Amino acid sequence: MIWQSFTTRRALTAEPVAFRWGSSGATSERRHAPLVVREPETAWWQAQVRSMVTVAEIGEYDAACHREDLMARLARLAEDDELLVVFGSDGRSAPQGLVAELRHRLPRHGVVAVAVRNGEKRLLRHAAAVERLLDGGGLPVVITPAVGLHEVTAGIASYLRADRVLRVLRSNGGADLCLVWQRGTEASLS
Repeated sequence: MIWQSFTTRRALTAEPVAFRWGSSGATSERRHAPLVVREPETAWWQAQVRSMVTVAEIGEYDAACHREDLMARLARLAEDDELLVVFGSDGRSAPQGLVAELRHRLPRHGVVAVAVRNGEKRLLRHAAAVERLLDGGGLPVVITPAVGLHEVTAGIASYLRADRVLRVLRSNGGADLCLVWQRGTEASLS
């Protein structure tokens, strides 16, 4: 009987709660102060805001069109957001040129090339490495075969809980980064 009174859960309220103790079964009533929950200060909320994670998907053929404009746009994105570039290529010289140009335009960022092949186990391992690079302030450039470009982009963006995914789309005026997907607002807990 004693263990029952200890395991009974009650909400903290202003109502008296009876406690029993000892073999005599003596009781006592206590009043509890109501539970007060305060919202954190405004500065705390501002400190919790993380920067936006943007994934830019670029195919080798698409990057060849208006390369200067594309590199300038990627450099602006990297200065404002956490940027991950996923580059689909079947050659060796195009990814090296892209990485070298990003290093030249963004000297304060650690631009790191990461070769990734599509496959669930390998993709998760590489996504975790990419996440560590982003957390350390780096700019990872994921290089994958052109055949698996969309799957690798989707897998890594999902793992990172990216805020948006951009893709290079060619138009009459050249190539531009266009919004393909953007995370909606999440419900807040109150």
